[in-house]
Amino acid sequence: MLRTVDAPFVTVLLADLAAPGPRAPRGDDAAVAARRAAFAVLREAAAPHGGREVPAGGDGLMLAFTSAAAAVRCAADMQRAATAADAPPLRIGMAAGEPIAEDEGLHGTPVVVARRLCETAAPGTIVATDVVRQVAGPRVEGIVRPAGSLRLPGLDERVAVAEVAWREDADDPLPADPHRPRGEITVVVADDQRLLRAGFRVILDSEPDMRVVGEAADGEEAVDVVRRRRPDVVLMDIRMPGLDGLAAAERILSEPGTATAVVMLTTFDRDEYVFEALRVGASGFLLKDTPADRLLDAVRVAAAGDALLAPSITRRLVERFARAARAPADGTPPALAALTARELEVLRLVARGRSNAEIAAELVLGENTVKTHVAHILGKLGLRDRVQAVVVAYESGLVTPEG
Repeated sequence: MLRTVDAPFVTVLLADLAAPGPRAPRGDDAAVAARRAAFAVLREAAAPHGGREVPAGGDGLMLAFTSAAAAVRCAADMQRAATAADAPPLRIGMAAGEPIAEDEGLHGTPVVVARRLCETAAPGTIVATDVVRQVAGPRVEGIVRPAGSLRLPGLDERVAVAEVAWREDADDPLPADPHRPRGEITVVVADDQRLLRAGFRVILDSEPDMRVVGEAADGEEAVDVVRRRRPDVVLMDIRMPGLDGLAAAERILSEPGTATAVVMLTTFDRDEYVFEALRVGASGFLLKDTPADRLLDAVRVAAAGDALLAPSITRRLVERFARAARAPADGTPPALAALTARELEVLRLVARGRSNAEIAAELVLGENTVKTHVAHILGKLGLRDRVQAVVVAYESGLVTPEG
């Protein structure tokens, strides 16, 4: 049964058979049966890895994963299964990001890039964006290495890619990437449950690129530990005695020059909590029972300065809770007076969930130009990331739920 993916930051895997010669005509029953049998083998190989199948919108098999490392392992197992079954050569493309979920399908830049990588990959190879390699981290070191950049059809800029070595009988393992940063990600865990803190510490400290540098049992202690340790990421429980997690996060993130990212943790996925977390500048929101791989990916994404909530999710929350004032007649809310006309256009599209590539296409601009406009918007408005920009766009009245 096909299901859409709830998590916003996912790794998209697109696999297709690279049969030699033209594709068999639809009336060729034998070829159709062979293709169906080959994809049955691929689905069986993919099943243990936790990916969710979504409609591919064309040829091939599309899977979405909340764990980049699981996606890489799945791709390798699919290639091995295809080889063992003597199926036609398989080619796989992977990209990570925040696709837009619509009906049963996924759309947006990660899906487009994964498909283009699949189409351009040589038979029997796995090509991923370098973002997949970075988010998966040391868990896939030794089987994934940078492979330069590619010019993909329909994309203005070259895409940094990585190659997955999946053959178990390879003569030599991939050498460690000399360009991969060796600096560790430092983490503080704030939760009033001692056992949960201990469990998170075990998971995080088992990673060669992560280290827990402090713990806190309440909000006041969390603020103090963060001030002393200056971690890259704080995993912050929302509900704690005394000063709660939201208030503690606000204090931490309001300090000038802070480089710490805050990821909120809770037992219940309540919209009120998510919205308030976004308002104070949190980088993401996770349930406490999230799988270990998803937790590790979230820490790496937050440490890299990215948000863990897709603009589409943010927009749903703002539409429900924000009671924005209507924009004045000239269309420029006072809170956004510092922005240029072009920056206002870009902010409107950011608030509607558009990626930089989609904004560039709509406004006929280069993607680097869009990135520059987004950076100027964040700087002028004193915002940390695109998530906060979406909130401001709705609260100021620049964008309304009706339009």
